[in-house]
Amino acid sequence: MARVFRAAAPWLAATWQFVGAALGGVVAGWGVDRWAGSKAGYGVLVGGLLGSGLGCVAFIRTALKLLESKGKS
Repeated sequence: MARVFRAAAPWLAATWQFVGAALGGVVAGWGVDRWAGSKAGYGVLVGGLLGSGLGCVAFIRTALKLLESKGKS
């Protein structure tokens, strides 16, 4: 069982990296909306989209590295 958890740990870390980037984008967008006094919520929308996009890029890069290292071993 511990071997399975150790094998899954890098993939879980990559997933949390994606979630963190998306949440970070939403929080940053919320801060921009609050700073600008905007009631429409465009900062949250744009921040969430940017954070999700950056999270996807980070997840794909990490996944490719993990798959590459798995193929070498």
